[in-house]
Amino acid sequence: MKVDSLWTCLSYVFELLSGNTVQDQLPLGQGHTSNVVSHVDNIGSEPLMFEAPRDPRTGEGFICEYPRMRGYRKCHENDKHCWIKSHDGRRKFDINSDYENPKEVPLGITRRFELDIGEMPLSPDGVTMEHGKVFNRQYPGPWIQACWGDTIEVTVTNKLQYNGTSVHFHGIRQLNTPHMDGVNGITQCPIAPGDTFTYKFRALQYGSSWYHSHYSLQYGDGMLGPMTIYGPTTAQYDLEGALEPILMTDWNHRSVFEAKTGAAPKMTNILLNGNGQYGSGPDRPEKFNMTFEEGKKYLLILINTAVDTTFIFSIDEHLLQVVETDFVPIVPYYREKLRIGIGQRYHVIVHAKPRNPARHNNYWIRTIPARQCSKFACGPDEKMGILRYNTTKPDSDKDPLSTPFLFDIQCADEPYEEIIPWKKWRVGNPANNDLTKTEFQVSLKNSSGVPYVPDKRLLRWDMHLDPFRINFSDPTILSLERETWPRYTDVVTVDTPDDGEDHWIWLLITAPYGIPSEGGERMFVPAAHPMHLHGHDFALLRQSTTSWEDDKHNFTLDCSDERVKCDNPPRRDVALLPAYGYLIIAFKADNPGKLPHL
Repeated sequence: MKVDSLWTCLSYVFELLSGNTVQDQLPLGQGHTSNVVSHVDNIGSEPLMFEAPRDPRTGEGFICEYPRMRGYRKCHENDKHCWIKSHDGRRKFDINSDYENPKEVPLGITRRFELDIGEMPLSPDGVTMEHGKVFNRQYPGPWIQACWGDTIEVTVTNKLQYNGTSVHFHGIRQLNTPHMDGVNGITQCPIAPGDTFTYKFRALQYGSSWYHSHYSLQYGDGMLGPMTIYGPTTAQYDLEGALEPILMTDWNHRSVFEAKTGAAPKMTNILLNGNGQYGSGPDRPEKFNMTFEEGKKYLLILINTAVDTTFIFSIDEHLLQVVETDFVPIVPYYREKLRIGIGQRYHVIVHAKPRNPARHNNYWIRTIPARQCSKFACGPDEKMGILRYNTTKPDSDKDPLSTPFLFDIQCADEPYEEIIPWKKWRVGNPANNDLTKTEFQVSLKNSSGVPYVPDKRLLRWDMHLDPFRINFSDPTILSLERETWPRYTDVVTVDTPDDGEDHWIWLLITAPYGIPSEGGERMFVPAAHPMHLHGHDFALLRQSTTSWEDDKHNFTLDCSDERVKCDNPPRRDVALLPAYGYLIIAFKADNPGKLPHL
């Protein structure tokens, strides 16, 4: 029955973007009321209220409130695996809870936020870009904070002069709220200039992400900000060791709308949290700084909000203990550097105990563009931030003299075998048995004329058949019972039995291989590409640098093939498609709606 089947709409508009700027990243003011969800155990005692881990700069933590969780108490201060537990210890909401199941998520409060979208000049690196588009007149946008199990309500007012808009909360599952996903043309009409729209959804996951415009190229002009949902962690860090998110991005001194035609634009700079340096004039901003107290352990939140760059992040002489990928807690592992693709997030713990103490006790924070996953006019300064110790010393404001770790800068994801989800999944065989019907080959294509751009030729990413085209006035979500679709909408329908069992949808995503089939219109690009799925965390069953053309002749596309990892594979919502290889991903058919976009 079509209503019970999984409808998968794969939209894949690749946006070459640029632009953003100044102002400190401030928490967003909010109001709140009691959550309306009614599932609660252990009624009794006082309402539960406590601080999340504190910011070392202020000594203050975000306040979590669970007025309906009477009979529970906090348990995260000495055990970061735990969040809250009943007084008798029989029930816990902790790192082992299945956050895919709403019954295993605590009941928080409703937190309300307001975002006003407007235009203003931005000067993040000392050079002004006149056509910035921002939230609440700041870049990055305000930091949205909530606690595990809260309901988040965000009212967006569009004060742009010409553009519509929508806001996507990256990685949020939107279980049973697909209409709140913020993808205009798919889940809603754009918010017109002068109009207001309110998004409302429950934070079943915990961790960090970002919110951004999903309209055309807008996020490259500044429409983005960080989001954190406080919850348990798979390793210990100090109570006063929770730092604000670190957003890394590439930057262009032209608006993305000026650079949308022709060849892909070359970026001009790198920013950390809206801070960068360009040239050597007196108005050049300070580099991003953070301060450690020796011996403590700090939680860093790393988010790549770039438009065209995979970054390699490191702090000289400090190891990074990785504890979360996207919204998925993992078994901790250590790295000297992290490869972070566009849209990816990592929680890492840093022990403030450098391997080799440096002169001045200051260390460079490096964001190095990955080879073949970046394009800059000139080699940007990779030393974009400074970690300082002992800031009261006379020479504490000196530039670091530290040296980097030695590592390659190839464009790739973190090592597949290192990413082990803490909460284990066992993936089942595909409900869509013939995966060749859902093979998505990624390439570039010249697009022009109806229904794309009548008066221009644009170079656009495509998958499957054609570059995707949306109709803003006819969102896909309003037409889920259609039997046929225009080719350019590229809708894939998979029927699953209505038997109450978990069913898995597998997708095969490949880099180009063979010979272009459309007279040179399609172009093969030897570069890794980030692939993002809405509505689900996906299991990464295989991530191969081998061409699918070489593997497909002796490959069984189910769990019987030993090259496919069905037993607790890596899990996330963004993965890099290797330049000449392929991905096999899987997700449960348990969140009806639409799932843009790979």
